[in-house]
Amino acid sequence: MTKAVLFDLDGTIIDSNEAIFKTYQEVARQIDNPIPSDDDVRKLLGQPSQYNLNHLFGDHPKARDVYNKVVKITHENLQPLPNARKTLMDIKLPKGIVTSKRSDNAKEILGDLIELFDVIVTPEQTTLQKPNPEPIYLACEKLHVSSSETVYVGDTTRDYQTALNAGTGFIGLAHKGSTYSDFESMGLKTIANSFEEILELLETF
Repeated sequence: MTKAVLFDLDGTIIDSNEAIFKTYQEVARQIDNPIPSDDDVRKLLGQPSQYNLNHLFGDHPKARDVYNKVVKITHENLQPLPNARKTLMDIKLPKGIVTSKRSDNAKEILGDLIELFDVIVTPEQTTLQKPNPEPIYLACEKLHVSSSETVYVGDTTRDYQTALNAGTGFIGLAHKGSTYSDFESMGLKTIANSFEEILELLETF
Protein backbone atom coordinates (compact mmCIF):
# COMPACT_ATOMS: atom_id res chain seq x y z
CA MET A 1 0.00 0.00 0.00
CA THR A 2 1.37 3.39 -1.00
CA LYS A 3 1.74 5.75 1.96
CA ALA A 4 3.69 8.62 0.36
CA VAL A 5 4.67 10.04 -3.01
CA LEU A 6 8.00 11.67 -3.81
CA PHE A 7 8.69 13.87 -6.82
CA ASP A 8 11.71 15.01 -8.73
CA LEU A 9 11.55 18.76 -9.40
CA ASP A 10 13.13 19.86 -12.69
CA GLY A 11 11.19 18.55 -15.66
CA THR A 12 8.76 16.73 -13.39
CA ILE A 13 6.90 19.46 -11.50
CA ILE A 14 8.48 22.54 -13.09
CA ASP A 15 8.86 22.84 -16.88
CA SER A 16 12.55 23.69 -16.61
CA ASN A 17 14.53 21.29 -18.78
CA GLU A 18 14.82 23.70 -21.71
CA ALA A 19 16.05 26.37 -19.28
CA ILE A 20 18.67 23.92 -18.03
CA PHE A 21 19.88 23.28 -21.59
CA LYS A 22 20.17 27.02 -22.19
CA THR A 23 21.98 27.57 -18.89
CA TYR A 24 24.89 25.26 -19.63
CA GLN A 25 25.05 26.43 -23.24
CA GLU A 26 25.29 30.06 -22.14
CA VAL A 27 27.96 29.22 -19.57
CA ALA A 28 29.97 27.57 -22.35
CA ARG A 29 29.66 30.70 -24.50
CA GLN A 30 30.78 33.00 -21.73
CA ILE A 31 33.85 30.96 -20.82
CA ASP A 32 34.72 30.19 -24.48
CA ASN A 33 34.16 26.45 -24.24
CA PRO A 34 32.55 24.16 -26.82
CA ILE A 35 28.78 24.53 -26.59
CA PRO A 36 27.03 21.32 -25.51
CA SER A 37 23.96 20.20 -27.43
CA ASP A 38 20.56 19.68 -25.81
CA ASP A 39 21.20 15.94 -25.91
CA ASP A 40 24.60 16.37 -24.23
CA VAL A 41 22.94 18.16 -21.32
CA ARG A 42 19.91 15.85 -21.30
CA LYS A 43 22.20 12.97 -20.35
CA LEU A 44 23.19 14.91 -17.24
CA LEU A 45 19.69 15.72 -15.99
CA GLY A 46 19.08 14.72 -12.41
CA GLN A 47 22.58 15.46 -11.16
CA PRO A 48 23.69 18.40 -9.00
CA SER A 49 25.15 21.30 -10.97
CA GLN A 50 28.61 20.75 -9.48
CA TYR A 51 28.83 17.38 -11.23
CA ASN A 52 27.51 18.75 -14.49
CA LEU A 53 29.87 21.73 -14.49
CA ASN A 54 32.82 19.44 -13.87
CA HIS A 55 31.70 17.04 -16.60
CA LEU A 56 31.22 19.78 -19.17
CA PHE A 57 33.94 22.24 -18.24
CA GLY A 58 36.43 20.39 -16.05
CA ASP A 59 37.98 22.60 -13.41
CA HIS A 60 37.47 25.84 -15.32
CA PRO A 61 37.90 28.55 -12.67
CA LYS A 62 35.04 30.73 -13.89
CA ALA A 63 32.41 28.07 -14.60
CA ARG A 64 30.68 28.11 -11.20
CA ASP A 65 30.51 31.89 -10.88
CA VAL A 66 29.20 32.26 -14.44
CA TYR A 67 26.67 29.48 -13.84
CA ASN A 68 25.38 31.18 -10.68
CA LYS A 69 24.71 34.38 -12.62
CA VAL A 70 23.27 32.74 -15.75
CA VAL A 71 20.91 30.40 -13.92
CA LYS A 72 19.12 33.32 -12.27
CA ILE A 73 18.27 34.68 -15.71
CA THR A 74 17.38 31.43 -17.48
CA HIS A 75 15.21 30.25 -14.60
CA GLU A 76 13.08 33.38 -14.30
CA ASN A 77 9.34 32.90 -14.65
CA LEU A 78 9.43 29.12 -14.95
CA GLN A 79 6.01 27.51 -14.77
CA PRO A 80 4.69 24.20 -13.45
CA LEU A 81 3.83 21.54 -15.98
CA PRO A 82 0.22 21.69 -17.19
CA ASN A 83 -2.21 20.35 -14.57
CA ALA A 84 0.58 19.89 -12.00
CA ARG A 85 -1.05 21.99 -9.29
CA LYS A 86 -4.47 20.36 -9.57
CA THR A 87 -3.04 16.85 -9.68
CA LEU A 88 -0.83 17.50 -6.66
CA MET A 89 -3.84 18.77 -4.74
CA ASP A 90 -5.80 15.67 -5.76
CA ILE A 91 -3.13 13.31 -4.40
CA LYS A 92 -4.30 12.78 -0.84
CA LEU A 93 -1.06 11.33 0.48
CA PRO A 94 2.00 12.89 2.13
CA LYS A 95 4.21 14.33 -0.60
CA GLY A 96 7.87 15.18 -0.80
CA ILE A 97 10.47 16.41 -3.27
CA VAL A 98 13.80 14.73 -3.89
CA THR A 99 15.82 16.94 -6.20
CA SER A 100 19.39 17.59 -7.32
CA LYS A 101 18.70 21.32 -7.33
CA ARG A 102 20.20 23.34 -4.50
CA SER A 103 17.82 24.35 -1.72
CA ASP A 104 17.55 28.09 -2.45
CA ASN A 105 16.98 27.52 -6.17
CA ALA A 106 14.49 24.74 -5.53
CA LYS A 107 12.39 26.84 -3.16
CA GLU A 108 12.50 29.80 -5.52
CA ILE A 109 11.23 27.97 -8.59
CA LEU A 110 8.59 26.11 -6.57
CA GLY A 111 7.01 29.37 -5.47
CA ASP A 112 3.73 28.82 -3.66
CA LEU A 113 3.64 25.16 -4.75
CA ILE A 114 5.98 24.56 -1.83
CA GLU A 115 2.98 24.51 0.51
CA LEU A 116 1.79 21.29 -1.13
CA PHE A 117 4.84 19.32 0.07
CA ASP A 118 5.68 17.95 3.48
CA VAL A 119 9.44 17.55 2.89
CA ILE A 120 12.07 18.74 0.42
CA VAL A 121 15.39 16.93 0.14
CA THR A 122 18.16 18.77 -1.70
CA PRO A 123 21.87 17.92 -2.26
CA GLU A 124 23.03 19.87 0.78
CA GLN A 125 21.30 17.33 3.04
CA THR A 126 23.00 14.12 1.86
CA THR A 127 26.51 12.89 1.22
CA LEU A 128 25.59 10.88 -1.86
CA GLN A 129 23.28 11.88 -4.72
CA LYS A 130 21.01 10.20 -7.25
CA PRO A 131 21.11 7.46 -8.42
CA ASN A 132 22.33 6.54 -4.93
CA PRO A 133 19.20 5.96 -2.80
CA GLU A 134 20.36 8.10 0.14
CA PRO A 135 18.17 11.14 -0.79
CA ILE A 136 15.07 8.96 -1.07
CA TYR A 137 15.85 7.22 2.20
CA LEU A 138 16.14 10.59 3.91
CA ALA A 139 12.80 11.77 2.51
CA CYS A 140 11.13 8.55 3.65
CA GLU A 141 12.65 8.94 7.11
CA LYS A 142 11.28 12.46 7.36
CA LEU A 143 7.83 11.24 6.26
CA HIS A 144 7.96 8.24 8.65
CA VAL A 145 7.38 5.71 5.87
CA SER A 146 9.49 2.93 4.41
CA SER A 147 10.82 3.17 0.87
CA SER A 148 8.77 0.12 -0.10
CA GLU A 149 5.62 2.07 0.82
CA THR A 150 6.62 4.99 -1.39
CA VAL A 151 6.36 5.90 -5.07
CA TYR A 152 8.88 8.21 -6.72
CA VAL A 153 7.91 10.26 -9.79
CA GLY A 154 10.62 11.51 -12.14
CA ASP A 155 11.35 12.41 -15.73
CA THR A 156 14.69 10.69 -16.31
CA THR A 157 16.10 7.18 -16.32
CA ARG A 158 18.47 8.38 -13.57
CA ASP A 159 15.37 8.95 -11.42
CA TYR A 160 14.17 5.45 -12.28
CA GLN A 161 17.53 3.94 -11.33
CA THR A 162 17.34 5.85 -8.04
CA ALA A 163 13.92 4.33 -7.34
CA LEU A 164 15.19 0.85 -8.17
CA ASN A 165 18.14 1.32 -5.83
CA ALA A 166 15.84 2.58 -3.06
CA GLY A 167 13.16 -0.08 -3.49
CA THR A 168 10.39 2.40 -4.22
CA GLY A 169 7.75 2.24 -6.90
CA PHE A 170 8.32 4.56 -9.84
CA ILE A 171 6.31 6.54 -12.37
CA GLY A 172 8.24 7.88 -15.34
CA LEU A 173 7.03 11.19 -16.76
CA ALA A 174 7.99 11.25 -20.44
CA HIS A 175 8.14 14.96 -21.15
CA LYS A 176 11.40 16.73 -22.08
CA GLY A 177 13.77 14.49 -20.17
CA SER A 178 13.97 10.78 -20.93
CA THR A 179 11.58 9.54 -23.60
CA TYR A 180 8.81 6.98 -23.36
CA SER A 181 11.02 4.50 -25.21
CA ASP A 182 13.94 5.22 -22.84
CA PHE A 183 11.80 4.16 -19.89
CA GLU A 184 10.25 1.27 -21.78
CA SER A 185 13.68 -0.09 -22.71
CA MET A 186 14.42 -0.39 -18.98
CA GLY A 187 11.28 -2.43 -18.47
CA LEU A 188 9.16 0.29 -16.88
CA LYS A 189 5.41 -0.11 -17.33
CA THR A 190 4.13 2.87 -15.36
CA ILE A 191 4.88 5.73 -17.75
CA ALA A 192 2.90 8.98 -17.92
CA ASN A 193 2.77 11.25 -20.95
CA SER A 194 1.27 14.11 -18.93
CA PHE A 195 1.15 15.11 -15.30
CA GLU A 196 -2.52 14.33 -14.80
CA GLU A 197 -1.92 10.68 -15.74
CA ILE A 198 0.14 10.28 -12.57
CA LEU A 199 -2.98 10.15 -10.39
CA GLU A 200 -4.39 7.12 -12.22
CA LEU A 201 -1.03 5.34 -12.31
CA LEU A 202 -0.65 5.74 -8.55
CA GLU A 203 -3.68 3.52 -8.14
CA THR A 204 -1.75 0.61 -9.69
CA PHE A 205 0.70 0.43 -6.76
